[in-house]
Amino acid sequence: MSKEKGSILVVDDNVDLLKTLSLILQRSGYQVDMAEDGLSAVDKSKSHCFDVILMDIVMPRMNGVEAFREIRRINPGARVILMTAYYEDQLVKQVLHEGVHSALCKPIDIGWVVETIRGITSSPPILLVDDDADFCRTMARTLELEGHRVCVAHSGEEALELARRMVCQVALIDVKLPLMGGLETYIKLKEINPGIMTIMMTAYRDEVQDIVDQAMLASATACLYKPLDPTEVVGLVSHIGAQ
Repeated sequence: MSKEKGSILVVDDNVDLLKTLSLILQRSGYQVDMAEDGLSAVDKSKSHCFDVILMDIVMPRMNGVEAFREIRRINPGARVILMTAYYEDQLVKQVLHEGVHSALCKPIDIGWVVETIRGITSSPPILLVDDDADFCRTMARTLELEGHRVCVAHSGEEALELARRMVCQVALIDVKLPLMGGLETYIKLKEINPGIMTIMMTAYRDEVQDIVDQAMLASATACLYKPLDPTEVVGLVSHIGAQ
């Protein structure tokens, strides 16, 4: 399967529905993994950045809402579609405001599910690389509200692993990262995807200026200095993404 098509995690304690949805999505060209409860979904999300998570709400061990919140802590850019027989439930309305992509009312319209997932996965994700979890949550949400798909990595090693599994058009990389620095991460990302367009980020304007200069010489698109102006970030990402 090509990296562009996307990876889906389907989560439901109804094994028959779980297998049916997974088979349909596999036949539509997606890479599909399955989980039978929210806790298993969280565990799988720790080792894989899924393009879309399709998840039931009412499940044993950990329900879909609790799992959604845990998954978003792991990957603030995670795209989650919840399935429920109780669409008017106040909890559903609340998590829609927290970042759930959409909520489907059971019985599921399979055609609508496939079209929704196709829409989510049709554009390349933005790769956000920063070891500050709070910053990642805020920035991922800002970009999501503008319609962008975001994958988050908290280290250079995580970023490279994600880049090997999916094609990212734009990357935002913090200069100071643990173990593998931002410059080395950028250069290795270029080896995996020569066409990736990269924005470096730093809160240390003077201290890392030589590293920023090296990144710009290596064809980084720009460097932004923290604290970032969300409007400037969104505008720059949209501009270079359209090139």
